[in-house]
Amino acid sequence: MFRRADRLRPLRVGTLELAARLAATDPLVNTLVGFRLRELSHSAPALSEEFCVAGPEDDPTALLWHGANVSTVCADEATVTLFADRLASQRRRAGSIVGVREDVELLWARLAPAWGPARELRWSQPLLEATAEPTVAPDPELRPAVPGEEPLVFPASVAMFHEEVGIDPTAYDGGRSYLRRVGELIAAQRTYVVVRDGRVAFKADVGAVFGGVAQIHGVWVDPGLRGEGLARRAMVAATRHIRATTAPRVSLYVNSFNLPARRAYAAAGFREHGQLSTILF
Repeated sequence: MFRRADRLRPLRVGTLELAARLAATDPLVNTLVGFRLRELSHSAPALSEEFCVAGPEDDPTALLWHGANVSTVCADEATVTLFADRLASQRRRAGSIVGVREDVELLWARLAPAWGPARELRWSQPLLEATAEPTVAPDPELRPAVPGEEPLVFPASVAMFHEEVGIDPTAYDGGRSYLRRVGELIAAQRTYVVVRDGRVAFKADVGAVFGGVAQIHGVWVDPGLRGEGLARRAMVAATRHIRATTAPRVSLYVNSFNLPARRAYAAAGFREHGQLSTILF
């Protein structure tokens, strides 16, 4: 039997703010989890389906997100083990496990027999924040995409997803759900583009916002324009715009093996503030 402090329970709306406080202890690491909490704040069934907490209901000690992704928040080794055992008893629905490397390693050690094999293990993903002075000027052509530009942005988003995640986001329903996601980001003014000759040359999305942190996802440069410094300049411009309109802190995470991207982010003023890991299914 679980001790009272170790009990796992579905997250309820009445405990939402306590769970958000857990995520807010490190908003840089927990941006995506906290953002999803806020997204589901008006849907009690969805909240309970995707999140559970450990500890007393009036004083939770750790949080587990088990929706499209699996992530843990404020979980010590014993609690990560409890979370992993709970997940191993269920059918996997997540497309990835993502989080602080130590937690992901603990989860995967318990989950691999039930959920493996994974499609890809990305153990080293530096978590970056724009904290330094850029060494390049901002790109004056960068701007938010506007409603009606979904057909323009969609091919770049598909190409980015295929390169970054390794699968075709249009394969399951002809791309309808992914096109809807692209439209949602554009409508929220969270997609930034540089357009040249009627085509997207650069694209980046603000994928999540929580606790004063805006996390950039989906950075992509037209392959024919790579190596010209476009990403460096565009990231400087995007960071400035995001700080002015969305959140004071701007972050992203990158694969350690993607040296051109890491050099571009460094030139744009991003510095490492931690290590994440991702397991892809």
